[in-house]
Formats: sequence, C-alpha cells, structure tokens
Amino acid sequence: MTAPVLELIDVTRIHGRGATAVHALRGISLMVCAGELVAVMGPSGSGKSTLLNAAGGLDTVTTGQVLVEGQDLAALSRSDLAGVRRRSAGYVFQDLNLIPTLTAAENVSLPLELDGRRRTRSHALSALEEVGVADLADRYPDEMSGGQQQRVAIARALVGERRLVLADEPTGALDSETGEAVLTLLRRRVDQGCAGVLVTHEARHAAWADRVVYLRDGQIVDATSYAVVPDSLETAR
Repeated sequence: MTAPVLELIDVTRIHGRGATAVHALRGISLMVCAGELVAVMGPSGSGKSTLLNAAGGLDTVTTGQVLVEGQDLAALSRSDLAGVRRRSAGYVFQDLNLIPTLTAAENVSLPLELDGRRRTRSHALSALEEVGVADLADRYPDEMSGGQQQRVAIARALVGERRLVLADEPTGALDSETGEAVLTLLRRRVDQGCAGVLVTHEARHAAWADRVVYLRDGQIVDATSYAVVPDSLETAR
C-alpha cells in the first residue's frame, strides 16, 4: 500500500466545556491513500463536516493527530498551515465560497497568487479546461449557472499540485445530470493520483467511492468497500 496522503489518528473534537460540551468527533481514525476516494455518510449532526474541516486544517482537533502528506497539522505554524491548504489540500465548499468580485480565472488562481506563484492565469486556465469551463474564464460568478459555479469551485480545489481533494456535498444544489458530471471530474482526478474525501447524503453518489465510512454521533460505525461501481463510473474511467 502507498503511504497515506491523509491520516486521522484517534481524533476528537469537543466544542465547549462541562455539561454543555458537544463531542463532534469521538476517536476517529481514518487513512486515505493516493488514488482512493472515500465517501463519508451519516445523519445531520454526525460529524461529517467537522471531520472534513479537521482534515483540511480549517478546524483544530481537541486530541489526536491529523497528518497531510506526513505533516502533523497541529505542529505547524499558522503560515505553514496556510501553505498546506494552498499547496496540498483543495477544498470544495458546500456553499462554493467563490468571490463575487473576481472572475472564474481569478477565483481559481487565487491560491497560487497567495502562494507567490507566477503565471497563475495559465495554471487557472488549465484547471478550468480540465473541468470543461475554460470559456467562462472571464465571467463573474453571478454570470454562471449553479453547475458552472460548482465546476469553477472544483477547478480552484484542483489547481496546482494538490494531492488531497476534500468535497463537502458538492452536488447538493445541482440537478442529477450536472451532479454526475461533477462526480466524474472528482473521480477522474482521484484516478490520476489524488486522494479524495467526499461528504454526501446520497447513496448513489457514495457509490462512486472506493470506500464508504458511516458516522453516527461523531464515531465511525461502519465502513464498506465497493466491489461494484456504477456504469457511469466505468465510462468516466
């Protein structure tokens, strides 16, 4: 087995203290390797988004370790942690978080610009072409459909040499056809060598993953490896 790109080791996340404390994660251990897509499912409040936020360094854990490409996120300075999010981990937010005053190309190139990279537009155009919306490079978010905005958000998560892609309900606001196209893009990038984590409520979307992890009350209660994949996935591959 290849070295894990993402590893959570006995992770807990507790909000508050005493009688009002909320245990969002309770001893989560999870490993995701390159070329592997793991779907995370569970009811509302089960800890799915908290797990994803911890994996991307957007939230600190109470105990345990989160390793991205062997780096312990808790041991990093704030600037080094920001560097991991710019270079190693791409995040597709449920509400997209595109900046309305920036064009599609500018939104996608932003992580590279913050990292001091040059020729960021050419990288952004390559990422937009990969997700099929290069022709929208100079449009603003309010000039795009929901599906187009989602593709731009995915391009932003993939731009550069990202090794980890974290997607929080990326198809939640999309019609079924556009949702399938988004999952195809995510699956293709994973098959090219990224590690991916997909939070979803939909079993048919989880079927695109290599493994499904079920959460309840902040704990992993079951895990399934898929032996059969959807026809659409076979086509994508």
